[in-house]
Amino acid sequence: MSSPRLRTQFESLFEHFKGQDSDIQLDEIISILFCTRRNARIVLNKMADQGWIEWHPAAGRGNLSTIIFKRNQQDVSESLAKKYLDEGRIEQAFSVLKKDAGKLTKVIEDYLGVTHDEGLQYVRLPYYRQLSMLNPTKPHRRSEQNIIRQIFSGLTKLDENDQLQPDLAHTWESNDGKNWRFYLRPGVRFHNGDLLQVNHIVDSITILSGNCSFDKKFSTSNSGPHTLFGHIFAVSSPEAWVIDIALSVTDWHLPLLLAESNAKIMPPTEWISSKFDLIPIGTGPYKVKLNNEKRLVLEAFDNYFGYRPLVDVVEVWVIDQAYSSMVFPSLSNPIKGKSSDVDGVKLDPGCTFLLLNRKNGLAKDEHWANYFCSTLSSFNLYRLLPEETIIDLGLLPAYGLKPGWQHSRLGTDKCTPPSIERVTVAYHAQHPVFPALAKTIAKLLAKDKLIVEFKKYQHYLEDLTDVDIWLKPMGIGTDRDDALAGWLMNYSNVNEMSNSSDFVQWCGLVEGWRRDKNTQFPARKLGKALVESKQIIPLFHCWLGVNKEHCGTLQNATCNALGWFDFSGVWVKPKNTR
Repeated sequence: MSSPRLRTQFESLFEHFKGQDSDIQLDEIISILFCTRRNARIVLNKMADQGWIEWHPAAGRGNLSTIIFKRNQQDVSESLAKKYLDEGRIEQAFSVLKKDAGKLTKVIEDYLGVTHDEGLQYVRLPYYRQLSMLNPTKPHRRSEQNIIRQIFSGLTKLDENDQLQPDLAHTWESNDGKNWRFYLRPGVRFHNGDLLQVNHIVDSITILSGNCSFDKKFSTSNSGPHTLFGHIFAVSSPEAWVIDIALSVTDWHLPLLLAESNAKIMPPTEWISSKFDLIPIGTGPYKVKLNNEKRLVLEAFDNYFGYRPLVDVVEVWVIDQAYSSMVFPSLSNPIKGKSSDVDGVKLDPGCTFLLLNRKNGLAKDEHWANYFCSTLSSFNLYRLLPEETIIDLGLLPAYGLKPGWQHSRLGTDKCTPPSIERVTVAYHAQHPVFPALAKTIAKLLAKDKLIVEFKKYQHYLEDLTDVDIWLKPMGIGTDRDDALAGWLMNYSNVNEMSNSSDFVQWCGLVEGWRRDKNTQFPARKLGKALVESKQIIPLFHCWLGVNKEHCGTLQNATCNALGWFDFSGVWVKPKNTR
């Protein structure tokens, strides 16, 4: 690895000789570099090893040697900057380029996208934060959900068209909707090379039911009768490569719900180390090679039981906030930049929303709930948001949980707060829009002399008792209306912040759908109930799309409901083909 000092020494020689090949004596090199004869030879040999120069020493003292410049100063600086980028050291790359933002932008943009190295195909994508929670059993965000799909397998999965497909189970059957049999693929291997055993699947499904947990810290919201898999009461394997799942109530849609990200099959508990959240072990098409604060590296898993990915390596680069304006994000929108650069632009199938604490927060009082709904409407917030925030993220006011729904009460009379109180607002600290939204919420509440206290968190908000308002994204993984079932009963946190009788009623809508194989999911009825009960205040939909500039010759890079694309389904088309 070349060093900044070696680059500086090269620049001194290049400037002295004005980049011209020259016949010189070694003593002249010594005077330029201010070093000993021995060190001068070492430096020249290192430059030659880097391919920057050719050095042809002459035999005998006083004879002329020859220096030939193979690279100029810009080439060397950019080459060194790229090597620093390989190591995830963007600060050092910036320094090498003499803090020239324009040069760094060019280097990063050239570095990202589709590249080839030693016969391997790389796709490098920029992102604004580290993807640090890749454990399916713990609360994770939308982008992590997309990565989890690449690393883990479930009994079933949804394809790019949101249609149910086999995964670890190649087929399944049920006569009554309460007793299900899944037939498993043999010969499946984990990323560490060990074979997947039937008991691994039995254990994972048992844990999914809430009867036990990998991590007790997260078992509360994932267990109980009114959770997505709380009706699983027995999991067994009557014979080789067969799994039986017995339910306490009829559920004709169990195979569909087993495609949820938290239903992925986990390795044995003894394999789960303290680093598992960052570098998990699954059976999916990609395995994690590296995951730190600078980049996530996924490698194609050669022993994957399905079709091996055609792209060998996918890297997600964390571009620091200071440099985020220099490059396009991997996920874009039709407002920022040219719409022609974005593929498959569509609205987020969910929305950003406010979850009111109607169990033990201020909104437990109906007067407070009315006040929050009238004051913190999407329209009121939208008017006060900075224009650049709206444009950069492509925000549109939401009047229901999904685009096109209108369940919020428009033109509601302004209420006043019952008293002067401290209002606690929680939000995820690492989110591109939440800090701006939180400030706008505080500004609106301050007009009524309310004091706002913020609770920021990284992965999960552990204590909800003193939270009045929770700013949250829906993060549903498909465009299907029935995705609201998993959202409500899996990870919406509505259960922890609602009256138990209300939550039972909402879950009843889901359970009615489960009992009838032919009925349509009551999505609008559920969305209307959540909004009209003042449990949820819809705020914004955002545009999702895949930036073509970074995809280049990448085929099938179609934006999914998570705002990403399926890494395992893309391939690189050579540039010289028609």
